[in-house]
Amino acid sequence: MNFWLMLTCAMALLVAEPSPARAADAASGDTQEPSLEGLYNDWSLYGIQENGNLVCYLSSGLEHASDPVPRRRQAFVLITNRPAEGRRGVVSVDPGYTYEDGGTVLMTIGRKQFHLIGKNGSAWAQDNEDPQILAAIRGGSTLVVTGRMRNGPATTDTFSLKGFPKALAALDQTCPVAGAAPAAVPHKKRKKAR
Repeated sequence: MNFWLMLTCAMALLVAEPSPARAADAASGDTQEPSLEGLYNDWSLYGIQENGNLVCYLSSGLEHASDPVPRRRQAFVLITNRPAEGRRGVVSVDPGYTYEDGGTVLMTIGRKQFHLIGKNGSAWAQDNEDPQILAAIRGGSTLVVTGRMRNGPATTDTFSLKGFPKALAALDQTCPVAGAAPAAVPHKKRKKAR
């Protein structure tokens, strides 16, 4: 991935969940550029240091958009582990523009639907829904996100899920969260002999 893509992902992490500590980190320069840790088909694994703590995230880029949006940045679905905060598998969407704060963003994976909330320009799953979304992503092939940009139209974006099970296992291995059950490494199914 190119520098701008990595920078966009890093900024999504910093802006998405603001706190006084992260604001101080950004001001003091304690947050570094993310490093690519692995590629898993359509998912990329990154690590970044924030205030001396390792944060890791998976990202999958936009596969198809319903409508062109002028001056839109690259869009991503992100899955983040923050071991120092005890947070595993935090699901968010950076649409490449700004979602309405407090607005509902619909995430559809197969027949399952989840309602994310617009906050600081991105969309976030409720903490209790993160594990359900991860389970749906593991069994799905595409993820569709429908949301309304601030002062603009609604858009529908499609993201590929190819490679997610291995990517999630690598995320949990690279950034393990104490007390959280790590994702199992998927095994290939063997064909039965006839």
